[in-house]
Amino acid sequence: MSRNTSTPTTAAALAVALLGLTACTTAEASPTPHTAGTLQPGTAGIGDRIHPGLGNGGYDVRHYALDLRFAMDLKHYTATSTVQARASQALSRFNLDLTGATVREVTVDGRKARWSRSGEELQVTPDVPLRRDERFTVRVRVQAPVLDTEQVTKLDVGASYGMVRHGSWIQTSNQPSGAHRIAALADHPAQKTPATITVTAPTKLNSIANGELTATSHHGAYTTRRFESRQKLATELLQIGIGPFTVVHQQGPHGIKLRYALPTNQARSIEPQLNKTVPEAIRFLEQRLGQGTFPLRTYGVYATPLGGELETQSLALLAADSLAPKAYVDNGTDTVVEHEISHEYFGNSVSPRRWSDAWLNEGHAVYYQNLWTAREHGTSVEDAMRGMYQDADANLRKEGPIAAPHRRAFQPQAMAPYGWTAYQGGALTLYALRQKVGETDFQRIERAWIREHRDGVAGTDDYIRLAGRVTGQDLGPFLRSWLYGEKVPAMPGRPDWHA
Repeated sequence: MSRNTSTPTTAAALAVALLGLTACTTAEASPTPHTAGTLQPGTAGIGDRIHPGLGNGGYDVRHYALDLRFAMDLKHYTATSTVQARASQALSRFNLDLTGATVREVTVDGRKARWSRSGEELQVTPDVPLRRDERFTVRVRVQAPVLDTEQVTKLDVGASYGMVRHGSWIQTSNQPSGAHRIAALADHPAQKTPATITVTAPTKLNSIANGELTATSHHGAYTTRRFESRQKLATELLQIGIGPFTVVHQQGPHGIKLRYALPTNQARSIEPQLNKTVPEAIRFLEQRLGQGTFPLRTYGVYATPLGGELETQSLALLAADSLAPKAYVDNGTDTVVEHEISHEYFGNSVSPRRWSDAWLNEGHAVYYQNLWTAREHGTSVEDAMRGMYQDADANLRKEGPIAAPHRRAFQPQAMAPYGWTAYQGGALTLYALRQKVGETDFQRIERAWIREHRDGVAGTDDYIRLAGRVTGQDLGPFLRSWLYGEKVPAMPGRPDWHA
């Protein structure tokens, strides 16, 4: 996500409705005895310090299938989430994350399961307790309204609004915790998995989602499209789009498939800017991170009238008006395009182990965005970093350390840790590391990072260990002073810089 975005928020008239929809239904029964280990409930979260309620313990997710069916006026939908998982302990019950939807049915391995609601948690008790290492499938069907932009604003959840309707358009913004406003999921990037997304929408409109389109069928006034994301997909990166748009296909560097979902009435004016910038931005990153390293075979942009700037995997969300020829130049939109493409490496392919590791997502995107801006627009990376450095101490006092930000410092708190620490603080840390080890070793660290953790999750400690191993230096004290201090350290090689 770009820090320049001014994405809308969501619901007040709906806030009352959402609270009403989360009422409990079926009470949970006591678990029956089981032979394979001591039966226990799975935890309601995975222990994330920033968002302790997100994700779920007791099982590993293996695959998501999300089937969405929209009403003709786009104001309501049903969603069936099918989660294939493996129990990591003997489970008497387990949780999924869910809020703002009415539950219609829950099954485990095809048998009806008991369920209850508690806050933003859906507690599921299978008919037969689950053995450790047992594979199981839970299916949850929900029904919910699609919030419009006015309702989103009143929700006060920042850009983490889930799904929003703007006229005849629908777009999705889940970062960091909006996906469980759409369907029942394990809503944490550490539980990323391959996904199948099926969208049934009015035929008069188009639809799109993450991954590659693998099937289309028409039935009366509705059309169903199925999209496959074979790379693991974090729920915060889900994108479901519906609207009067045209999908334009192009070919990128070494066979990468490019697709742009553009408002039909603006497609001809927007496409030239994307045709120029997207392939070049991919080449730019591969020059630094290794030829042929781009994590996806399909990449694209979903441009809407409402917009925002968000790195939804394989299908970045952007504002259509900012892609028009004059605005593209005046606003420097190419730098935003490069920022979001860099997230396909940092944040999407290599996802944060915990939300306090988000500096690895945004810090990298800001760092490479500044390199791109220097090349394309003649700016100075050093001047940009110096400006960030001068602001560092004030922002560290406000938000906390770069790799351990304080949730209470963010307004709304649902948007933690998206602030100065993740973006500029992360970029400064990477620049300091480059100053410390030199460009050659820094590039070796970066290439090893995206190679060794491709399509996985990793955190701050992983990066510190890898940097030390690649360079043969003990970089732990240096990096921890940057990442966990509340006062910015001296910048190597820049004795005249002052915070």
